[in-house]
Amino acid sequence: MTWQLLYHPEVAADLECVGPAAARRIMRAIDTKLTVEPIKFGAPLGGTLAAFRKLRVGDYRVVYQVQEADVFILVLAVGPRRDKEIYSSALKRLK
Repeated sequence: MTWQLLYHPEVAADLECVGPAAARRIMRAIDTKLTVEPIKFGAPLGGTLAAFRKLRVGDYRVVYQVQEADVFILVLAVGPRRDKEIYSSALKRLK
């Protein structure tokens, strides 16, 4: 089964901030891993983010939500792993 990818509009700005080489690597990981097995490759988050998962791509993290009933992945945020603000950004983008 192939999952459909949907991106929050602000993800484009996130990718611009990480630089072109890292953005290509992140997009390749999203395309090859999340479209095939998003649950296998991503780790679940906890607490207020329990509905989300994270994918590690080198020094970066992709926060996404799996919508199994609709067979799509909503990519909410991309950012450096060291920056914990990525989680609050993901929550804000849902509102």
